[in-house]
Amino acid sequence: MEDMSKASLQIVYDGPALQSSEMEVRDLAPALLALGELFEEANATLNDGRTKLSVSVKGSFKTGSFGIDLGVTQSLIQQAQDLFAGSPVTAAANLIALLGFTSLTTRGVFQLIKWVRNRDITKVEILSDGVVRVFCDQEHFDTEEKVLALFRNWKLRKAFQDVVHKPLQRPGVDYFAIREPDGDFVAASETEAENFIAPEQEEERLDESERVASLQLVNIAFRDENKWRFHDGASTFYASIVDPSFLSMIESGDLRFGKGDILKVRLKEIKTLVGDQLKAEHQVLEVLDHRRSGAQLKLPIQHSD
Repeated sequence: MEDMSKASLQIVYDGPALQSSEMEVRDLAPALLALGELFEEANATLNDGRTKLSVSVKGSFKTGSFGIDLGVTQSLIQQAQDLFAGSPVTAAANLIALLGFTSLTTRGVFQLIKWVRNRDITKVEILSDGVVRVFCDQEHFDTEEKVLALFRNWKLRKAFQDVVHKPLQRPGVDYFAIREPDGDFVAASETEAENFIAPEQEEERLDESERVASLQLVNIAFRDENKWRFHDGASTFYASIVDPSFLSMIESGDLRFGKGDILKVRLKEIKTLVGDQLKAEHQVLEVLDHRRSGAQLKLPIQHSD
């Protein structure tokens, strides 16, 4: 039998465009999906696979604004319980508090994002009893270590962007709030929406290599940095053509190409880590040979003397 933890909250979007309590599906659907992502990332960060969490729309639409009642249900995965583990599970209601989605909390992720205002964090001090002090130059903000862990999760920050910033870019939508049953709420206005844009992910170059490869041409592009699409027999990818003599011959009309042509090239591959995603960039450094598609059938033709 699973231990259950439940909580609820109401998301509200407001403004002149929503006085009829209508909101387009193309605006609502991404926001709802992002809310699910936000809670899933928070649960994964703090509970490390020991619980599973679901977010459901219960439905409550009030005149003068667009409100969505959400139910957050969390269940403890029995196989993941460890009686000797020292870290307790963060329950659904506590997740909501750490995210800053309650007026009882002034030090959650929501409030930290609003305080930072896209400024550079210059220092973080670890204080006692799980408290951290975040500095932006001489100003500081005290919060919990768990809040800082959520704040550092890029996927969670991107979800915040899609929940708060993106809907507030729609004309006539100028207010976002989390409303509680007793009427209290936490909110962000249209002027604060820019604070919720997720920071750029840091890019780390892992390695690079060069090899001679035979590539089949799938598509040609003379824009977007001359990125052509190739197939190497196993996968399809884009590669930038950086061979100046080869590009010069194409521009002069000395070379003609078509889909299916084979190029023997000196290929460079650069692998980078952007956030937690591994990415590969390909560059054709030199074209060694070009073979047109549609090769003729071989016949035992002999020439008479």
